[in-house]
Amino acid sequence: MKSLTQPRQKMHPTLARLPAALLGLAIALSASGEAFAGSQSTTTDAFWLWNPAAIVGDAKLVRTETGVSARWSSLGLPKGSAVTLWFVVFNNPAECATTPCGAPDLFNPAVQGDFLLGGGHVIGANGMANFGGHLSLGDASGSGHIEIGFPGLAVGLTNPYGAEVHLLLHSHGPAKTGQMLKSQISSFLGGCTTFLGPDGFAAGPGDVPDEDGECSTIQASIHMP
Repeated sequence: MKSLTQPRQKMHPTLARLPAALLGLAIALSASGEAFAGSQSTTTDAFWLWNPAAIVGDAKLVRTETGVSARWSSLGLPKGSAVTLWFVVFNNPAECATTPCGAPDLFNPAVQGDFLLGGGHVIGANGMANFGGHLSLGDASGSGHIEIGFPGLAVGLTNPYGAEVHLLLHSHGPAKTGQMLKSQISSFLGGCTTFLGPDGFAAGPGDVPDEDGECSTIQASIHMP
């Protein structure tokens, strides 16, 4: 992850709607409203990593004392690609070296940073990415740190109201079938043999995976505490 310019705090006008079924239980408003007592929410632009001004959609983050939930909607992805949504949490952003926080901060124990799976699926023919995901307080089971060999850094979300949260889309290239597809949409490294862009972060349109085995992180939405 690079240090990214903070996007504008507004809803993208053409992507303001998402089917309720994709929002997830934690985002769906209950009839009584009790489930959202004390909640906080932000909606920010979703953009290509190499150009924060290239707005492709938006994402909403809802914070409660028990965790965070996200709704993501964006455009422009290659049809048939396998894509995962990641919650990147910096539980103690005051210790980050930059504002917003960046990838190196994930490896500073004082920051208590982690990146955790929010969900994954295959992109349809219209190139739209619609995701709904939830991250529970203290649950580090979906931590990418474990997958890449740093289990000691897997802390999960510990500060739901105070954490800086980056939502990222990670492309695993053309979708496979069977167990390979399952791996692509349920892990960080699934199906990846070649990472495009510096440290696997897309630096331009040419780094958006379109061949078997190619992977890179391509879109982001930043939510400050």
